Amino acid sequence: MTNTANGGASENYKGLLIQYCQERGLDQPIYTETQIGSSDAPQWQVKVSYGNHVHETPEPVSGSKKFAHQIASQQVLAEIESRRESFLAGESVEITTVSAAAGEDLSLSASEPIEVPMPLLSTALTIANERLTSAQPSRYRTLTDAEFSDKLSKLTLKIVRNLLTEAEADKITFR
Repeated sequence: MTNTANGGASENYKGLLIQYCQERGLDQPIYTETQIGSSDAPQWQVKVSYGNHVHETPEPVSGSKKFAHQIASQQVLAEIESRRESFLAGESVEITTVSAAAGEDLSLSASEPIEVPMPLLSTALTIANERLTSAQPSRYRTLTDAEFSDKLSKLTLKIVRNLLTEAEADKITFR
């Protein structure tokens, strides 16, 4: 979030993006900016290239070039988080915005019992655990055991539901 009182960002989003790239063996992000407007009241259109992705600010950012880089970095990190949440929900990684389905309640209601073979459930649980622990954002590192278990169970159920839906569509049955 921005702190407009001092014209700066309350967090170092540019530093966080650099850290994200370093952790994944990517080159540092490259910032290209274009000044729009007068030098008295500059606005910046910023393009950020990182890995195989390019992000451009949807609107020019008012203020200093440094501040514009922070805002662009914040937007990139939000996109990354959106893709991560989509991935963790079992959706395609190509999705760049979080859909309503990604934020839906994943708990089963008592009126929706499902039966699945234990090997399928075990495999889904393994996949969910791997997704939550391998490419986890820093906020998952501070989860309590109860919070992690809750996320793990919801993701496991989401994976099982997706598998069952796809199997039904392709007329596949489990034994």
